[in-house]
Amino acid sequence: MTINVTMPRGLMEAARQLVASGWYESISEVVRSGVRQVAGQQKQLTVNGFTPEFEEEVLKAAAEPVDESLVWDGKGSFVTSVLNKGKRHKNGKS
Repeated sequence: MTINVTMPRGLMEAARQLVASGWYESISEVVRSGVRQVAGQQKQLTVNGFTPEFEEEVLKAAAEPVDESLVWDGKGSFVTSVLNKGKRHKNGKS
């Protein structure tokens, strides 16, 4: 099958350089290789662009309830406030 492809000058020059360097026999081979690579990557990624395993972890984490939010009252150090809040949660105290 024959098609016409329009591409920016810089991309065409890069394709020509790949052919000139001997990596590919023709511009058509460069384009076919690029399509194969993109098609292969897309099969491995979800619609959101994640690996299936990572997306599953993200969805699990998003579904977990958040029991309490941290709120800084503006007094004292923000870092100290957050660290102290975390220590209270680890000890089971609020």
